[in-house]
Amino acid sequence: MQLSRLGPALALMGLLGAPAWCQDNSTPVAVISLVWGQVTVKHEQADYKPARWLEPIYPGDFVKTSGAGSKLLITFFNDNHQEVVGTDIEATVAPEALKPLKGGKVRRDGARNPFGAGGVDNPFVYTRKLVADDFKGADAPGLYEAEEAYLKAAVNSSFPPSFAWPAQSGAQSYHLQVKAPSLQFSWAKTVAGTRYKMSQDEANAISKGATYQWQVSAGSTPVVAAYPFKSLTLPLEKWLKEQRNDFNGKRSKKQLQRSDYTDYLLVCSQLTRMDEAITLCQEMAAMDANNPRVFRALTRVYLGKGCPAHAKKAHETQLQLGGYDPIGL
Repeated sequence: MQLSRLGPALALMGLLGAPAWCQDNSTPVAVISLVWGQVTVKHEQADYKPARWLEPIYPGDFVKTSGAGSKLLITFFNDNHQEVVGTDIEATVAPEALKPLKGGKVRRDGARNPFGAGGVDNPFVYTRKLVADDFKGADAPGLYEAEEAYLKAAVNSSFPPSFAWPAQSGAQSYHLQVKAPSLQFSWAKTVAGTRYKMSQDEANAISKGATYQWQVSAGSTPVVAAYPFKSLTLPLEKWLKEQRNDFNGKRSKKQLQRSDYTDYLLVCSQLTRMDEAITLCQEMAAMDANNPRVFRALTRVYLGKGCPAHAKKAHETQLQLGGYDPIGL
């Protein structure tokens, strides 16, 4: 598929060349969780510009707060710790922390990921780079509508895993498959209904902490596009439950802030919770419909759930809002 088919904005960007500030060869190490007042960020070889919620932060970037009441909250991926940049402070970004340059100290809170950098996956929602193959087939007739059904499927990866999917008109049974090519693992089951929970014996064949893909078909018709889930260890499951309860508790009390969405999205991304990540990103897009960084995240969670047509639309929206998100070959 030609890159120009991803939208006029992307085609124009290909002609003009990449903006000077892009970090094509770097990976973000943190994300902006919350902004108060006048806060700016400077990427490599670029001028300072207003900081935005969910903006990825790279090593070598600079951040600056200016004026009364200005403050910035940044979350680092290495251990999910947060750093608060108070009023009239300038700092530069190192791989695992900020380094103050002018105006005072930066407050660093404790690590909130109890497993360290080696205990969870890289947060793909923020760090994944796009390639042309991600959008292969995105323009196929009827695919966007078919993906609406895919998006209704869900997996609960708590032991033993359970799966649910939308009914297919006329289907008498469904073919459920769980596989992990890297582990040479493949399991399949013919199911009469639209839900299935693995038995203890079936689930015992799945390695804790490993990532698998699941998919469902009715005859030759895809019902759920293949997408991944992580089989959680008991400590990871406990951590997820704590984070979910905290988020939902704040929601019930109407105390959720944008930083809470950032935090829980980071956890869902690290633990490959695609279904929850999509719900969060859709809510965030409704909250901040003109923020290209939200649609950057939404592009990646749609791709993660095997929905390239939805991902393409989110990516085009991001570009229309002035975002920059290059697609490699």
